[in-house]
Formats: sequence, structure tokens, C-alpha cells
Amino acid sequence: MPQIDVLFSNNSHHVAMLAPLVQTLATQSEYQVRVLSLCEFRGLVPPVEKFQMPGVTFRQIVPFRFRSPSAGGAQTGEVSRRRFRQLARQVSWQLLLQRPLRQSFNQPPDLLILPNDAAFPYNHIVAELQARHIPFLLLQEGIRFPLPNQAIQPEVYGGGGAAAIAAWGENSAAYFRQVGAPPERIHITGNPRFDFIRQTDWQAAATELRTRLPVGQTNLLLLSNPIDDQGFCTTAEKMELVRRFIIEIAPLFADPDFRLWIKLHGRESLAEFKAVTASFPFVAQMVVLQNEPLYPLFKLATAAIVLASTVGLEAMLFNLPLGVLEIPGTGFVFDYVSSGAAQGLMWAQPMLPQIQSLLTPSPDQVITARQYVQANLAAVGNATQQIVDLVGQLVERAAARLLPATLAQAK
Repeated sequence: MPQIDVLFSNNSHHVAMLAPLVQTLATQSEYQVRVLSLCEFRGLVPPVEKFQMPGVTFRQIVPFRFRSPSAGGAQTGEVSRRRFRQLARQVSWQLLLQRPLRQSFNQPPDLLILPNDAAFPYNHIVAELQARHIPFLLLQEGIRFPLPNQAIQPEVYGGGGAAAIAAWGENSAAYFRQVGAPPERIHITGNPRFDFIRQTDWQAAATELRTRLPVGQTNLLLLSNPIDDQGFCTTAEKMELVRRFIIEIAPLFADPDFRLWIKLHGRESLAEFKAVTASFPFVAQMVVLQNEPLYPLFKLATAAIVLASTVGLEAMLFNLPLGVLEIPGTGFVFDYVSSGAAQGLMWAQPMLPQIQSLLTPSPDQVITARQYVQANLAAVGNATQQIVDLVGQLVERAAARLLPATLAQAK
């Protein structure tokens, strides 16, 4: 019976993408599915309960949580910091990950599915797979854009030699072709996470969340993410960016029905953000959210703002007007703004009228955003099955390659 391994390191968006796929694969009796978690290495709680289903084996590669999940190691680009980071990664790979992963691969899967082939430690894992001739399927995990700290991690996402790449849409397929992935290995499948979003009625969850949140007539949702870890700024600079944004839009709080919700990435510090909001007299009209579910928030929000994250695409899937906050020294990350799908929020102009415009989008902006979603997200509602079909093709291909060697050994 073919064995499929599924490896991931994030207990949020990786699980949202992979759990529906694992469930579908496990219901098909021709596969054995083994889930390998690196969440503990990232300091995250392993989502064991998400994979408790018949036909699925769950294994934690690191049996303890290795580090704090909060972002904080600012990437300044200094040579000494880069060298230290490279050394720390090499040591942690050799001491914590290499041996248990090799032990797992001693029982080689017919196919391994993973969300990344470039970032540490996936680059080491891919090298291990190639050395053992284990084919892997790369499931696109997020939007693609260059990072300032890419010199630390020179490997290119999509350039690791995957047997196949499951891309979200045509725009993503173009990216993978640009970085040199063979066109015949790029498959436009969509993403199972967006199947789940589209197929779920979020109204009941939104109604329940309304009882726990300070909800106003106008609810502006600021979706933060670790741009400090990505190398765009230091942690202190990111917090100053948030503080400055609140100062710029302060007149909006004169309306008692205006609310600012700040939703954090799982690796950001709740205490740091609360320290910023607590310094304002209208703190009661702001709330910092960390563990609250994202999609019910979209149902309650009036508009959303992102920094550098895939979550902007999710917001547009919910038909929310999207703004992108300019990162000083960088500008607007990804093509949300350049495509016309989102409004760029520029520091060189007064922020207040820009936010007022964001809250009242024109019909043309709404149409452009919908077209953008269609170009970036294929097969919404059917992505899981498309990837399952692709897995079947890859397993058959791997078996066809192994059969001649097996017959030769039998002789």
C-alpha cells in the first residue's frame, strides 16, 4: 500500500491547508498517511487533534517545544547577525532535526507533501529527500514576494526540484516558471484552505464572536504579521509603525461607533501590541486579538489592512476592501496595490483621508478585487480533490520508476 508523508511546521495556515487533504487521502483505502510535525521546533503547539482520524499516523519530530513562538529576532542585515543565524540553524539542524528525520525516512514514503522547499529547515529536508530519491510534492503555502533577508536563505521557493508543484492560480504558476521550475511540473490546483473558507457558513461563528468583541458600526481590521522576521524592519520599527498609524487615524475615534481591531500573527507578541494601544486615551475602542478565529472577524469587519501577508487575499475572498500599509524603505509588498486590487496607504500623504476612502470603495475597485481573486485562486471549492488526483498520478509515476529495479532484484 503506498505511503504518503505530509510534513509541516505551522499549526495555523499549514494545518488549514493540509488537514482537508489528509482527511481525503485517509478515506481512500489505498493510502497509508503519516503526518510529520515540525511545529515543536517552531515553538508551536502540535495540532494533534486535527489529524486524529483512521488511517493517519501522527509523529512529532521534536518531542518538546524548542523555542518561543513570538517573533522578535529583528533582521537588520548585519553580516555578523547573518553569520550567527546561519550557524544557529546549522547547529539546530544537526542536533535536533537531522537524526529523527533520517529515522523517519528509513521507512521511505512513496511521496512526501510539504509546503516549502527553500526556507530553513525545509532546504535541508529537501536535500535529504533528493539524496534518498524520495519524490516530493510542493503545496504552495502563500503569496510569493522577495524578502530583504533572502541573502541569508539563498534557496528559491519552488526551485528545490519538486516532482510537482501545486500552485494556487495562474499568477502563482507564472512565478514558478520565472524561478526556473519546469513548466510540466507546475499544476494549477488551488488551495484546500480556500475550499474550506468557501464551503463554510461563517455567520454563526461571527454572531458568537460579536458577543465577545467591542463591535462598532465601523470596524477596521489591521492584520499584522512578522515583517521584522521577514527582514523589512526591526521589531521596534514595526511597533513604531503601528503606533504612528494609530496617531494618524486618531480623529476617527471621535466617532464612538468606530473600532480598530489588530489581529496578530501567531508568532507576534500580544504584550508588545497592547503596550502600544494602552498609551492612547481611546484604548477602549481598540482591541488586540491573537487567538480569535480569523474568518468570523472578516464577517464583522468593514475593511482590512495588511503589511506583507497572504491574509490579504483571504480578506478579498470575503469581499472586504483591502488596504496595504506602506513599509518605510520598501513600499508595498506583493502586487496587491500595483494590480489595482487594493488601496496603497502611503505615509507621504495624510493617512486619515486614505482610510476614509478605503472604508467606502468605489464599484470599480470592487470589480477589480474580484477579478484579482479569480486570477490568484483557481478551483475554489474543488482544490482538495485536484491535489488528491495529482498525488495519485505522482504515486503511479514513482511506482513505474521503481518497478524495473524491483524486477531486476527479483532475478
